[in-house]
Amino acid sequence: MPEKKKLSKNIIAMLIILGLMAAANITVVISTSAADFYMRHIFAPLSDIISAAVGLLPFSLGEILIALGIILLIAAPFIVIIGAVKKKRKLLSGFGIFFGWVLIYIIVTETLNCFVLYRTTEFSPKYHHSAGAEGFTMSQLSGLCEEVIQNANELSAQVSRDENGDMLVPDNLDDIAEGAMNLLAEEYPELGGIYPKPKRINGAVMTSFDLQGVYFPFTLEANYNRALSPARVPCTVMHELSHLKGFIREDEAGFIAYRACLEADEPEVRYSGYLSGMNYLLSACRKALPSNEYDRLRSLIAPQVFKDNTFVSEEYMEYIRQKAVIPTEKTQAVSAKAIDVTLKIGGISDGRQSYGRMVDLMLEYRYYIEDQRSIK
Repeated sequence: MPEKKKLSKNIIAMLIILGLMAAANITVVISTSAADFYMRHIFAPLSDIISAAVGLLPFSLGEILIALGIILLIAAPFIVIIGAVKKKRKLLSGFGIFFGWVLIYIIVTETLNCFVLYRTTEFSPKYHHSAGAEGFTMSQLSGLCEEVIQNANELSAQVSRDENGDMLVPDNLDDIAEGAMNLLAEEYPELGGIYPKPKRINGAVMTSFDLQGVYFPFTLEANYNRALSPARVPCTVMHELSHLKGFIREDEAGFIAYRACLEADEPEVRYSGYLSGMNYLLSACRKALPSNEYDRLRSLIAPQVFKDNTFVSEEYMEYIRQKAVIPTEKTQAVSAKAIDVTLKIGGISDGRQSYGRMVDLMLEYRYYIEDQRSIK
């Protein structure tokens, strides 16, 4: 009898928590202002505390939990079979309760640290007041792309490099990132506060899944690919850190990272920001502009910028392909699909295509916000 009561209490507790999470999701779907209140007054201070505490660990807690989760999934069928064959009721019920609480933990953290935040007011109406709502001209798109390319070209000759010609990431990048983010908080208040040290995680796994960085909502950690090309590291770090402040949409995190990089004094960090912006702009130009104009823009890119602007080194990518148990093309496709589905579940109807909206934010800021300031 005592064992049944314990099981009953666990189930009741799980059902209550599931009900609360459902209520939270329904509330923010109905009320954007509720999501905004949660982001600023609940998520932000809690994230500061939790991410700072977890940030003290010299390793990525999320990476370890994922590894343990995979082990648990592999072991689960064997545990159930053994329990059923040997009629071990305690084993089965105990494992069931444990597995149930693991699922509850995932649901709670995904809801509170991810899905609720997707329902906040979008960046443009919140901060730019939809300044570019009437749209942008092809000339503006081409002009900004050319401007960003020229800045990247200039900075490519100013950054520090090692004996192989690779850019050197500043040793104090963590401090630089925190300073740049807090400077940007003068315009976007939610970015203010403390920032934990971003964690470098398994390069082989991240590269196989085509990931530069990742935000773990279940541990509130900002992580980036250990094998990532140096020139991409600063902007990736800024991107993942912005998620810790509640900017969960990828286009918004990308824009914040771009802006934050440009706030830094270090040429390496600014260079990383311009490379990121250039990639998004070129992608938009390829779709929107005549092919001859797109080709003209690409021809402006300096050879060194082309060399720096890689995901990982060619040697490392080839190493991953040779060692991969599952072809990298398949793992990358799975990763892309998983991201797309997650975004759509969160209410981003165009899924991974929403990344491209970062270009709208860049154009909006350049031709409306900056121009208004210059007039004043």
